[in-house]
Amino acid sequence: MFPMIRNNPIPAPMTVRPFNGMGGLFDTFFGGDGGFAGQSWAGTPLSMWEDEDHLYIEADMPGVTESDVDVTVHNGRLFIRWERKFAEGREWLYDGRSYGRFEQAVTLPGAVSTDDVQARLNEGVLSLTLPKSPEAKPRKIALKTS
Repeated sequence: MFPMIRNNPIPAPMTVRPFNGMGGLFDTFFGGDGGFAGQSWAGTPLSMWEDEDHLYIEADMPGVTESDVDVTVHNGRLFIRWERKFAEGREWLYDGRSYGRFEQAVTLPGAVSTDDVQARLNEGVLSLTLPKSPEAKPRKIALKTS
């Protein structure tokens, strides 16, 4: 079964950012990604892989601190919620980043043991290690001869 990844940005209040010319005016009104201002459709790039005992997930989150990230596993789904805050006091020439609160949900490919999940944010990369529960691990079935 392939995991399902869903991006669900939570719209933040409209922020007024300095702009430079018509491109900046367009981005201020429509948003830098072509959506309306205050909304972003950009998720975070994710990588997911597994071995026999664990499921691993890495998510790129540059400029996000540990206090701005919430990770939850519930009913076979992983929820990553984070907030990237707008840096005040800068004279922007261009800013293509998305700001606000975001949520990304991933349907996990198997059952995990939620008691031993490890999460670490290091140099803008969120690394998750989810141990597979015993019932999710492959088990060899012995054949009986008749």
